[in-house]
Formats: sequence, C-alpha cells, structure tokens
Amino acid sequence: MLDQSKYTAQDALELIEADTPPLAFGTGIAVYRAAVKKLAKLEVPGLMTHDLSSIPMTLGFVDQLFEILDRQPPVSKKDGDSRARLKSRLRTVARRLEGVPVVRTTDNWTRLREIVMSLGASRGWSEQGLIPLTSSLRAEAVSAGLDPAELTRSWLANVLETVSRKRRDSLKTGARIFDELWSDVPPDLRPEARFGRLEITSGKRRSLPLPRRVSQDLEAYIDRRVAGTTVEGFNRTITVQAGIKRSESTNIYRQSVGWLFDSLCHLGKANPDEDIGLKDLARLDWLGVVAFEALADTQSDEDEVQTFPWKPIVPETIYNRTSSLITMFGALHPAFLAQQTMLQDPTSAVAETLTPTGLQKILKGHFRKEMTDAHRAFCRGIILDRERQRVLLNMHMICWSEAHARWKTYGDQSYHERMQTMNLCILAAILAIVVNIPLRARTVTSLLVTGNGADLSLPQKKQLIELHIAPERMKVPKVFDAVLEDTRLSRPRQILDWFIAGPRRELLRDPNLLPVKNRREDRLFCGIGRARYNRVLSDWTEEIGLRMTTHMFRHALASVLINCCGCPLEDAARMLGNTVAVTQRQYAFQDLMRRRGETLRKLESYRTELADTQHPGRRRRT
Repeated sequence: MLDQSKYTAQDALELIEADTPPLAFGTGIAVYRAAVKKLAKLEVPGLMTHDLSSIPMTLGFVDQLFEILDRQPPVSKKDGDSRARLKSRLRTVARRLEGVPVVRTTDNWTRLREIVMSLGASRGWSEQGLIPLTSSLRAEAVSAGLDPAELTRSWLANVLETVSRKRRDSLKTGARIFDELWSDVPPDLRPEARFGRLEITSGKRRSLPLPRRVSQDLEAYIDRRVAGTTVEGFNRTITVQAGIKRSESTNIYRQSVGWLFDSLCHLGKANPDEDIGLKDLARLDWLGVVAFEALADTQSDEDEVQTFPWKPIVPETIYNRTSSLITMFGALHPAFLAQQTMLQDPTSAVAETLTPTGLQKILKGHFRKEMTDAHRAFCRGIILDRERQRVLLNMHMICWSEAHARWKTYGDQSYHERMQTMNLCILAAILAIVVNIPLRARTVTSLLVTGNGADLSLPQKKQLIELHIAPERMKVPKVFDAVLEDTRLSRPRQILDWFIAGPRRELLRDPNLLPVKNRREDRLFCGIGRARYNRVLSDWTEEIGLRMTTHMFRHALASVLINCCGCPLEDAARMLGNTVAVTQRQYAFQDLMRRRGETLRKLESYRTELADTQHPGRRRRT
C-alpha cells in the first residue's frame, strides 16, 4: 500500500501550512491541514505506519485507502458525510501534488481561464475570488460537454435547480463575474448573451405574517424561556434554572409556529387575516393533522401531488417542530397536555386515539427507523395465526392468478379498468420478488433489467432469477446477491416472464398508463414510483383481509422468517440489510417470549427443588 512517491503526507502538511503552491489554499488551510493530519489517526488494515513522513501522498494511495475503509459502512449519515469530505480533500491535495487538474477542462476552457485570470489581475481581483467562474462554472459546463460560447441562461437555470444551496450560490457568482468580463472576452469564448439576474426558488416555505396576538404571545413565551426560572430570595431574585440562549435556541419556536400557522392556512383550518392568539392554535387535532400530512409528503414521489406546496421537510424536523410546539403549548396552557384526538399515521392501516406524548412517540419512530406500535401489533398477529401466514407467503400467487385472469380481457376493458388491471399486474410481478426477499420499496421499484449494470438476470432454459443488486440501490451500500427458483408452490420466474412478455410491453407502449417523463425502459418496472406501489398494495391487501403498506409487509415477512422459520438472526439481518441488534429488537417477538418463558420455568423448577428439601423457615423469638 505504501508505494514510493515524490511527496509524502508530511511534505503536503508543510506545504499547506506554508501556503505554498501547489498547496496554497488561502482561507481553506485549516480544513486541508486537518485532513492530512487525520491520516495519522486512521486505523486501517494494511496501513502499517502512522508516521506522516512514510505515507505517500498520491491519488492511488488515497483511492486504495478509502476502498479499504468503505468495506466497513459508516455507522451514521454524519459519519458517511465526514468520510466523503475527508476523501475529497485528500484527493484534492494529491491531485495538486501530481499536477492533475482538479477540475476537468477543455482547450477552450483553458484559454478562457488564462484570459479571465489576466483580466481579474488587471482589475485587482484575487485568484480566489475568480474560482466560481474558473472552477465551479467550468466544472458544470465540462460535465455537460459545453464550451464557454455554448453556455445559455436556460441551461444554467436548470443546473441551479438541481444543485445544493452552496453550489448554487457559487454558480450564480461565477455567472455574475462572467457578465462583468463579457465585453473583454473574445467573441469565440463568450456566450451569445449575458446571463443577467438569476432568481432561483429553492422550494422552501415562505412564511405568512403571524397574527398580531400570536406573535405577541410567542415573544412573551420566548422572553420567559430566555430569562429562566427565578424565585425571590432574601435580598434579591435568584435564578433557579438558567434560561435558553436567545441567539441559538429560540428560532425553533418561531420556525415551528410559522410552520404550523402556514400549514393550517393551506389546509383551510385557519384564516391568514383572522385575529387569533397562540392559545387558539393549541389544538392537538390540528397539530396532528399537520404533522402527519407533512410526513406523508416526505414519502411521496416527485411527480405525485403533495399536500403542501413547499419542499417537504425530513421526518426528524417534523418531530422536532412538533415537540417544540407541544412543549410551548403545555407550558402556556397545561390543559393541552390532556387533550386526546383520533389520528391516523400515514403508514398505518387504522386510526388511533392519541395524546401529545403518543403523537411524539409515533413521529420519533419514523426517523429512528423503529417499528411503530401499530406495526408491532400487526406482526405479532401474523406470527400467531398460521392461516394469515399462509396468505402472506402466497400473496404473489393469489395476486398473479387474479391479474392473469384480468389480463386475458385487457383489450375489451375501459381506460379505468385497464389502469386497475395494469396496477394488479405490476403488483403481482413485484410480489414475485419481495414475498421471497423483503426488499424495500425504493429498492425494488428501481431494479435495472437491461444495460451493463443490470440488477437481475433471467437465464435461458432455467426457472430461476439471479439478483446482483448494485450497492447504490441498497440501504446498506453493498452488492446484494441472491437466487430465486421456481418450486411447486412458488413461481417467481414464471410470473416475471409473463409480466415482461405482456403487461410490461403495454406499460411502455401506452403513455396513459405511465407518463413519458417517468418512463425508464431499463428498469424492470419501467419507472413506476414507490408511492404507486404502496397505494396499490394497500388497496389490494385490504381486499384479502391483510391491509398493509410496503413497510408493514417487510416487517411482517421478516417476523415470520425469524419467529416461524427458525432463521438465525445473523442471516436474517444480512438479508434485510440491518444490524443484528436492530433485527433482534424489531422482529424477534416469539423467540424472545419463548426464551423468557424458559427462564421463568427454570426458576420455578428450582423453587420446586428447594421446597422438597428441609429448610428452617421463620425463626421464632425465644
């Protein structure tokens, strides 16, 4: 692993600290210095030294280092982001030392860069200040195969809508610099027209003005939280509990109240011009509906109509905002904490009577990836009922039989009937896979059946399906290999052959069945979204007496696998893409009950053994 190199990690560190080319990072010194120093702390098999002067600083070394590190998946999203940043910075250092351009380029972009650097120097601009044009804008253009003269305002506007906020700001700055230098750049190296002012909306919520009394009540509550809890002492007021920091801890309350009020106005439950106070918003039924509708938006596909017109927020943010509102409403109006209302979690089949605490618990389960109480009760019922297990494990055959019968009369059906038939055919094909391997909805709907990186293959003259699912389509980024074979009771290969030969071909042919913009001919299910799959599964399973969402189906099948089939937890966890601890905590119901029962029986057996021996009993006083 430690090949010879012109520069070592210690050389790189010294060049960075001296801010000397090729490692002159200017204001970025700190992050690149920390990245190189991190090499001395990594525990990597094959890296036999932590001496920076013995570690080569080459692209080959960095790539090999992270190839070894990536064999162990990051423990969290934060850890994954940190690892990605470290790799990016080390690759930048190695590239500069080896003279490899950090940004891909073309002859025309190289010429433009030299001209821009010259023009910038004549105006007193720093090299660092030109990076948005010479690096950010150039990288996006080269990736798109465009020379400087081919850039257009519409192209840049489309790019800005897909990149992160930080990247968007850099590209807009690069366009502004290009506009300022436009007249001095040779005609063959500049766009036909200036970019002009670029206003790109981020899709975030734009708050309505809060009603006057709501705003006053909110600020009064925040002032009390900042002041903390005080009592009167002998000579002065004493602080019993310190308050929160106004600059760091109060925005969550303003953000939460604004989110709740905007959502209620959009749902028609509140009027933007109505004179109301904060107490009027302290209704659990309103808060629950807003939280669950926001949660449903996070689980919808991009092309699906959402409840709220702004960009969905993640489940953890929904939980944090809801919890902040519950804390505030409970402090201002204690009766709020005793409220109860009937609410339905969008991932549950039934509504429940919830309190504020119950609402928090359900929302927390969505971002902690824990099984909700409704899911747990459903799975316990499955593993204790053999008849329901038989239906669950034969769902693909039941669905296929119904879909096959409807498909025979497809040509004579109305548009609505055809759509129902096609949905049933798609569901039968998906169930042919997931009844055997409980893949996540997002994974199964994105399976590739054509191209160099196909996720599954259908060998000729063999009644089996070979799956080699790419890491990017799995939650745990590892290749997933498996083989499904036809048996007397289960026919996954036969179902897929029928689907590909008939329904799939019709799905790609008729734009009324699948919008052209969503069509993906390389995917097994042609680009249908997980929301459509989830909706069809819920409706169809209700008809057979087992209403469930895709995630409930995954929970149920995993529970049967572990508790009824005797599958080792390690094997089940590997198939589910979970850790053993998570698998045991969420799915091992009956096994844990059995083991606890055996433990209690051992205690009772020992108690009986002791009873058969002579013991002194209670001693009397003499």
